[in-house]
Amino acid sequence: MLYIEIKQLKERGLNPSQIARQLKISRPTVYEYLSMSYEEAQAWVMGLNQRVKKLDAYEEWLVAWLKEYPHLSAAQIKDWLLERFPEVKVGDSTVSEALCGAITGEVSDSKAEIYASI
Repeated sequence: MLYIEIKQLKERGLNPSQIARQLKISRPTVYEYLSMSYEEAQAWVMGLNQRVKKLDAYEEWLVAWLKEYPHLSAAQIKDWLLERFPEVKVGDSTVSEALCGAITGEVSDSKAEIYASI
């Protein structure tokens, strides 16, 4: 866990800038973790997995389209999504990430790897 690594480096005498460089993270992130207790950091990390994402409500559509048309690209699916749901405001990377999440266990792993690389 990043929190533990940051605390260990701090105990070794590294300053926040050195910790940030060592872990390849931003200084504000180091300061944020240093100001947290272990329980707060744990709750924050657990909360990341429970976030509602923009395309969660459309996951059934995404999976259905990919099952019926497995050759579709993320850009094509985004176009179809915007045609059917014009109120959706998303970028290409959001659609690609949603497809990776939607196809986990739904379509072959090779398709997941393809969308992860987009």
